[in-house]
Amino acid sequence: MNIENVTNRFATLTGIDSEELSKWGTLIEDACEYVLSRCTVESPDSAQTRRLEMLSAAYALKLYGMCGNEDLTQFVAGDVRLTLSADRREQADRLWDELVSRNADLIGEGGFLFGRVI
Repeated sequence: MNIENVTNRFATLTGIDSEELSKWGTLIEDACEYVLSRCTVESPDSAQTRRLEMLSAAYALKLYGMCGNEDLTQFVAGDVRLTLSADRREQADRLWDELVSRNADLIGEGGFLFGRVI
C-alpha cells in the first residue's frame, strides 16, 4: 500500500489543505495499518491495493470525523458521492459501511465496528 495514495484520497475526502494535512499523517498511517491487519489477501494485486488504499482513506476519514472538525460537509469517493445534511460522522460512517460491503472479499466477512471485527 502506498501511503501517499492514501493521503491524497484522504485529502480529497476531507477537502483540507496540504498544510493541515500534515497534522493528520499519524492518523492516516494508523488507518492503513488497521486495514492491512484485516486484509485476507496475502499478496494483493494492483487493483486490490487501490481498493485497500480507498478503505484506508475511508477509515482515516471515520477517525478524523471523531476528532471534532466541523468543516466537513461533503465528499466524493469513486462512484460514491455524499452531499447530505448529516453531520460529518454520519457521512464518514456511511462511506465506510459502503466500502466495507463492496470490499468484503479483501477484508473478510466479519465487517468492522469502530475499529474491531464483529
